[in-house]
Amino acid sequence: MLTAHPSSVVQKRDLHVGGLGASVSGALAAVADPMNDTALSFAKRAQNAARDADDFVHDNPYAALAVVGLLGLAAGYLLSRR
Repeated sequence: MLTAHPSSVVQKRDLHVGGLGASVSGALAAVADPMNDTALSFAKRAQNAARDADDFVHDNPYAALAVVGLLGLAAGYLLSRR
């Protein structure tokens, strides 16, 4: 899902450039290309974070269970207060 976003930006840019003319295509490319790079960078960092979290859970299952349990208790405490 995250990797589909940058290509859709490029497709929309290509669709709209045809009606706007060559002068606007350069400015639009100057905005769309950094957005594409940022989206790809974000997707790469999210994949790395998910892989690291998966490795941590596989290496330390009881520690991960303790963290999730403490977060659940904290959320329950905060939600039960009025």
